Amino acid sequence: MASANDIARATAENQRLREDLALAYRALAYYDMQEGIETHLTVLAPSRHGNGDVMLITPYNVHWTQATASSLIGVDLRSGKVVEGQGQLPSFSAELHLAIHRAKVAQGITCVMHTHQSYAAAITCCHGRLLNTHQNGMRFHNKIVYDDSYKVATSREGERCAALMGDKNILFMGNHGITVCGKRICDAFDDVYFIERAAKAQVLAMSTGMKLIEAPEEVAEEVANFEDIGVDALAHFESMRPVISRMEPDYRS
Repeated sequence: MASANDIARATAENQRLREDLALAYRALAYYDMQEGIETHLTVLAPSRHGNGDVMLITPYNVHWTQATASSLIGVDLRSGKVVEGQGQLPSFSAELHLAIHRAKVAQGITCVMHTHQSYAAAITCCHGRLLNTHQNGMRFHNKIVYDDSYKVATSREGERCAALMGDKNILFMGNHGITVCGKRICDAFDDVYFIERAAKAQVLAMSTGMKLIEAPEEVAEEVANFEDIGVDALAHFESMRPVISRMEPDYRS
């Protein structure tokens, strides 16, 4: 049985992650990357009871702009049942996220973000890939798995996606959207943002009809391995805290 100190530490960390995940929902909505109530962001957090981890997620009918720390529900990783909070589990999304979390927890992954953001989704609708035509795209050189076999989201589909990803953290899902994993919320958030910026630049460049300029392999590799990306990810995420706090301070509630 967990001690009182263990429970106090778990409760504090649970609350911190709730606030950060709610911030991520609001910040990505600010960037217009939500799609109604159909996509979700999740993070593993210590159970408030000090008994293992739960997956935090918004309930079924909560829009990203309405996500708050207290509105998130906690889902038991093993049973898939709601054990913290009130609200209906978004079953199809939860199945996808739970399967990926279970498969990638050993890699240190705590956060999974699944979106249908417009420009990245446009790339998934084509026989193409994210190219090294802009430095934002080069960030992801050799870091993306592409899957052109569309399937409906179920636990089996989540397991299939997790297996496809292997040790990579980004999946472009054909005719669908993207799934991004991170060791921290800020890492996944930053990747989701810059994938969309890269995809937008590529789609706009392609729309001109002019010949695209792709960077050499060695240049793309150097950009992809730039050591400050993780530091910048945290700074980017934290830069959104005062932005959202000024407009929508209730995310912490």
